[in-house]
Amino acid sequence: MNADWKPLAKLGAFCATGAASALLVVNTLSMPVPGHTVNYTAQFHSVEGLNVGNPVTMNGIRIGRVEAIRFTENGDGTSRADVEIEVESAHRLTTHVNAAVRYGDMLGARYIALADPDGRVIPLSTGNGPTILAAGATIPLSQTAPAVDLTALLNGFKPLFDALNPRDVNTLTRGFVETFAGQSQTLTTLLVQIASMTKSMTDNQDIYARLIANMTALLHDVSDRGPQVQKMLTGLQHLSASVLSGDDELATLIDQGNAVLATLASTVNQTGDAYGDTISSLKDMLDTWQDGSGEFTKLLGNLPQFADAVNRASSYGGFVSLYLCNFTIKIAKHEANIFGRRHSEVCQ
Repeated sequence: MNADWKPLAKLGAFCATGAASALLVVNTLSMPVPGHTVNYTAQFHSVEGLNVGNPVTMNGIRIGRVEAIRFTENGDGTSRADVEIEVESAHRLTTHVNAAVRYGDMLGARYIALADPDGRVIPLSTGNGPTILAAGATIPLSQTAPAVDLTALLNGFKPLFDALNPRDVNTLTRGFVETFAGQSQTLTTLLVQIASMTKSMTDNQDIYARLIANMTALLHDVSDRGPQVQKMLTGLQHLSASVLSGDDELATLIDQGNAVLATLASTVNQTGDAYGDTISSLKDMLDTWQDGSGEFTKLLGNLPQFADAVNRASSYGGFVSLYLCNFTIKIAKHEANIFGRRHSEVCQ
């Protein structure tokens, strides 16, 4: 008798342990809301990815869960999703509460985030507090927001992601998701950075004004010299084409230029002092010529009259004999008579 009772007791203990374990697993997976709860219905245009059992949070704290999701007709040819949520009764909501479907992680898990502008619940006895949302009431479409279409969002940034390594892609993607899903902390950081940049621009507005003025003047000059700029760009294009063509023309030109420079340098080095004296004498001649530029200009101005007089004299059959008695070129202390020292009898 005792032998038959012990196996039954062990079997009963094993079954009880298994049932308790199964109940614990079910409760863990379903994440029940502890204590007394109140149910509400939130209307959404779309709840893609949201499932029964997903969390309901307020200010980042879990206060409930999704109880049921139903498809409902609006009556005007459109449809919506009615989501029944279960919330702890200690967290009373007002009629101004907002609900949004957000991403819980990068794997696509969703949750419903509640935000109540009148979150500070005032006792009803005062008579001037916000209207409390009654149990079983509905949060209308005007106060809800669907989940961001993460697939469409990330597909738009695909060219950018292709140029980044996986770690940077994960960081950037999380920032996009948090920002577009309405994460207040990330959005606040973004706004602070924009405000800092705006303040910096305001503090340096004189610099930006001068920069814009200079850029405007530069663009006007470039516009006024449009043909020259176009010629320059065309020349650069031809030069680039020559460089990229792969032939030896540019290399030959550089080699020839190098040879010419080398020859010129060798010549200057060999002439030494004579080259320096030539440059100095040329400067002295040009300085003298500059001092007598008035007389030279007068001579050039009288040459046409002289030529006309010669033409008139010779047009009547007469003959004119011109004698150049002396033509000496003098540079500094050096002079030369290109016709020699012999003169005609007229000059003597």
